[in-house]
Amino acid sequence: MAAGTQAATYAPRRTALDALLVAEARAQGARLRERFAVTGLLVADGQVTGVRGTGPDGPAALRARVVVGADGRNSTVARLVKSPVVEDRGVLARSLYGYWSGVAERGVRVVFRGRRGISLWPTNDGLTVVSLVFPPEEAPGPGRSALAEFYVSALREVPEVERALAGADLVSQPQAAAVRNARRQAYGPGWVLAGDAGHHKDPVSAQGISDAFADAEVLADALDAALSGSVGLDEALAGYAAARDAQRLDTFNYTCEQAELRPFGAEFLDDLAQTAADEQAVAAFVNTFVGCDAPSDASWLGESH
Repeated sequence: MAAGTQAATYAPRRTALDALLVAEARAQGARLRERFAVTGLLVADGQVTGVRGTGPDGPAALRARVVVGADGRNSTVARLVKSPVVEDRGVLARSLYGYWSGVAERGVRVVFRGRRGISLWPTNDGLTVVSLVFPPEEAPGPGRSALAEFYVSALREVPEVERALAGADLVSQPQAAAVRNARRQAYGPGWVLAGDAGHHKDPVSAQGISDAFADAEVLADALDAALSGSVGLDEALAGYAAARDAQRLDTFNYTCEQAELRPFGAEFLDDLAQTAADEQAVAAFVNTFVGCDAPSDASWLGESH
């Protein structure tokens, strides 16, 4: 980080964040087609040259020098270009999250009990998003009522979480997630993937959106160099892919280890106690947790829970 800056972590709702991003993109000259679904690619001599899709005005073919797939972990672009999966560790944990009103405690709280993790993060509109992470084999029974009962019961079993939620109301149906930890090849002839489309992992480390912003910054520089003629397109995209992997692999390994929810060991607890007594070590720990610094040694954190 630059001198004078301060690390911070935020949990904005996508309804607010996406609207801000769209407004800023339009302000910078981007043209947005809403309710437009990509259904195929335009390809010439093995090179992707655009997309086909359909929207409110009917079908359309849109040509581009580069097609960027920034369309999430179920990326249509990744599927259409058949981007190979280069590493797949599968689903390591499941999670449930819901929005609560009236939470008196406004700070961030993260608690681990056994093989479960609970986090409370203030978000927009005075709400707090409360997440429960648990092993895949502990999946609740079928039906929304069973899901909600499992979620609320697990939260109430932890005394400090129950106290934090005293007087608060769950104002949303708990949502479930089971994320596959995998990364894809980042680019090919005329196409490139960014964010979760090319590299997604369990939300236990809360790095997804931060990583997407980091990808966007590196990719924007690479595309600027290629489209301005400073370097060839393939060279620019290869450079982006190398930078992405260099920035993500340690965090990917760290996240996968965290998602396994292994019990705390004595060595980890000793390390944690030493960290708590050292202001610089605490800052390094927090920076790693919020994604400001990639963990240089993920093992000491990865043994956790």
